[in-house]
Amino acid sequence: MNKKITLGIIIFTILAIAVSIFLAFPKIKELNIKFSIEKANYCEVDSDCVDAGGKCPFGCYAYVNKNEAEKISQLIQSYDSKCVYGCVSCLTATCKNKKCEEVCER
Repeated sequence: MNKKITLGIIIFTILAIAVSIFLAFPKIKELNIKFSIEKANYCEVDSDCVDAGGKCPFGCYAYVNKNEAEKISQLIQSYDSKCVYGCVSCLTATCKNKKCEEVCER
């Protein structure tokens, strides 16, 4: 009987860990994409900055270095967004303090 209880506890523990990993995966992926966007946000001049696209929860626009834009765009598109929001038109970006910053219409 003790072996059955021990086996049951082990199986329950493994299932609990598997469910935890499954539930945590989207958050881990989100944090990884946010980190990648931040890392790709570097520039020397305004023309280095391009929009890699946007999706909730990463913001309406992800202005990054032009050399990183395709990779970041693919990461953003691979994310299964569960939220929606409206966006102000920010069609350009400027290089300020070696970071791309969106310029929005007022």
